[in-house]
Amino acid sequence: MAQLWTEKHRPHSFNEIKGQKEIIKRIKSLVEQKNIPHLLFAGPVGTGKTTTALIIAKELFKEHMQENFLELNASVTGDTPILIKKDGNIKRTNFKELAEEYFDNNYEKRKFIKGVEILSINKKDYKIKFSKVDYIFRHKVNKIVNIKYEGGNIKTSLDHSIIIFDEKGNLIKKRCKDLKKGDLLISFKTELEGKNVKMDLTKHKLQTYNLLKSGLIKNPKIKTNFNELPLTSELSWMFGLYTAEGCTSLKNNITSGQVIFTFGYPQEQGFVDNTKKIFSDLNIPTYECMGKSGFDRSRESSIQLRILNTQLTKFIRSNFYDLNEQRKNARSKRIFPLIFNANIEQRLSFLRGYHDGDGCGNWGDFGRISSNSKECLIDTTWLAKISGIEASHFNTETRLIWKNIKFSYIKSQLLPSNIFINIIKNKKENSKENLRYLLRHQLYSKKVKRINKETAKQFLEHIKNYEVKENLNKLIQSDIYVLKINDIKMEEQYNYVYDVSVPQSQMFFGGTNPILLHNSDDRGIDTVRVKIKDFARTKSLKEIPFKIILLDECDSLTKDAQQALRRTMETYSNTCRFILSCNQSSKIMEPIQSRCAVFRFKPLTKEDIGEIIDEIVKNEGLKINKEIYNLLYEVSEGDTRRLQNILQSSATLSNEITEETIYESISLVKPKEIKNIIELALNKKFIESRNLLLNTMLNNGLSGLDVIKQILKEIDGLKISDEKRLYLIDKCGEIEFRITEGADEYIQLECLLANFGK
Repeated sequence: MAQLWTEKHRPHSFNEIKGQKEIIKRIKSLVEQKNIPHLLFAGPVGTGKTTTALIIAKELFKEHMQENFLELNASVTGDTPILIKKDGNIKRTNFKELAEEYFDNNYEKRKFIKGVEILSINKKDYKIKFSKVDYIFRHKVNKIVNIKYEGGNIKTSLDHSIIIFDEKGNLIKKRCKDLKKGDLLISFKTELEGKNVKMDLTKHKLQTYNLLKSGLIKNPKIKTNFNELPLTSELSWMFGLYTAEGCTSLKNNITSGQVIFTFGYPQEQGFVDNTKKIFSDLNIPTYECMGKSGFDRSRESSIQLRILNTQLTKFIRSNFYDLNEQRKNARSKRIFPLIFNANIEQRLSFLRGYHDGDGCGNWGDFGRISSNSKECLIDTTWLAKISGIEASHFNTETRLIWKNIKFSYIKSQLLPSNIFINIIKNKKENSKENLRYLLRHQLYSKKVKRINKETAKQFLEHIKNYEVKENLNKLIQSDIYVLKINDIKMEEQYNYVYDVSVPQSQMFFGGTNPILLHNSDDRGIDTVRVKIKDFARTKSLKEIPFKIILLDECDSLTKDAQQALRRTMETYSNTCRFILSCNQSSKIMEPIQSRCAVFRFKPLTKEDIGEIIDEIVKNEGLKINKEIYNLLYEVSEGDTRRLQNILQSSATLSNEITEETIYESISLVKPKEIKNIIELALNKKFIESRNLLLNTMLNNGLSGLDVIKQILKEIDGLKISDEKRLYLIDKCGEIEFRITEGADEYIQLECLLANFGK
């Protein structure tokens, strides 16, 4: 397995750590005495804080490190599917895609986000709903848990928690490493409210008139040119059918384009007629031809229906495929995002069209939809489950099951039987024998772990306790049910894992077949009160009489959490030592700082960076000229991790590291280009400056914040008065603030250039 260089070249002993000689000297002395105080490591990212803490634990505990060292991190892998609502629009995505929208660089671990909600649950009535997200988190792990359950799977870090039922029917969290085969996870099937939606086709409009010497001449080939189209049930069905059977043909993405359907003949003649009528009603011409396939080439066995409309072709290519994939083929297909926002009737029409094209079985009873696109199958599973259809995800298909079919593999009517068995054991009911008879399969011969909701309703009729009856009825009438874990495996993974904080419920749905996950935000007071305290209060049974807790990014702890942490550090100082790591110690309350020995880590010097480069060059077989060392020092800004990531990204292009490969890997432009933009603006050449800026951003994929940071670096070298320099810096700060608050970055950067010309 390919390993990240940040892990591969991580120091494993004190002697390998660069640039912190005095700090390491003092810490080695403490470790040799086998007695350390609480420690506070403060300083910029990538200077060795976390590595030093890990080496301390390794040196003290040796092979017993795992049971005596706790690093607070708990998250799911980047490919974990989730359903979000951003600025009012629903989208099925995953954590990696979400993180790419918000993290600006490789060393950020926590980011505040606005306008995003995630599919969650209401604790009081178990209603499926969207809940606000405050933060997105990420960190790197070496091991994960791969949990396979009925109709789905999910990968998480060992300490992440999944929501389950306790014996009384309450929602509780349980760490993934404590789960076992046969445990029951919580899923849902609901009818999520949608809306009537319209498709915006304006950016795909065609040029209706051509400018010739004789004047404007209308293009005779363009019969229709839409601004928008309402999404009807008929169009939804057609789009579902396209997802199964369609492709596009587009020349140079400019001239002419066609949407192509291929149907079996004669069995799918009805689909051909329906599709032709839909486009005829839109005044879009179609073309039909017969095709031959199979061993008997003399027999016409297929119909190809071509939709002759370039605007619609461009729209479909932009909305029915994975945007990260270059090729628009069956493997890169995704479900039309707007369908997730549509009303239930239109969502069901889409699924019906998809099933008609790529499915088998009977719609309304039991069906299978097959696809070469893994993401499309996950989309289908989530779409079905928010449209009132039970769905399960498998490698090559999604299975759909309806409520009225009484097959043994229906799961959406199942609840944990221990909730009801617990009532028999603990409640004195007059009809106790009736209750035992209803639960005979759960109590006696089969001892099954689940109970059907219909049986649960009968059970409820014999309960007299009002409170118990109300709680059970709420659960029975809810849209949630349970799925059984089939397998759990530990796997190695050298990559990021992710999480979000959901203040309203502390829960969200995720997975190829959605299950309820705990929002494992390690920055709140509950973590300090429960997880930290539980670990700190137990004694170490080895030679070292204390355990160690590493709390990374502790400057992001809430005030209440810091107060709780202060008391915990004081109470359990005999059995546990804390290593707190942060970027800004000023955000740590004084009572915590006073309990720690403070070590302030400095950015690595040019010499330290040079030594690290030498080691990587030697171990990885790279070729670097000495002049490039200065550039690497400047762009890494003394951050070891950033340096290693830059080198690894550059090495994927070529073993010879040059100035061009470095700038290409970090998505920045050469300082000279930014300086040209600034000088044009200062000389009141606004149009030229703006055009050069936009071209630079688009060609290099820069964000507005990236540009402002580079502009700030170049301001120092400009030959301008100090008064003008201060003015430019002030304007950069103002524009950066506006962009971080959500303003349009292109408009704000144009405003910045306009101010430069004053």
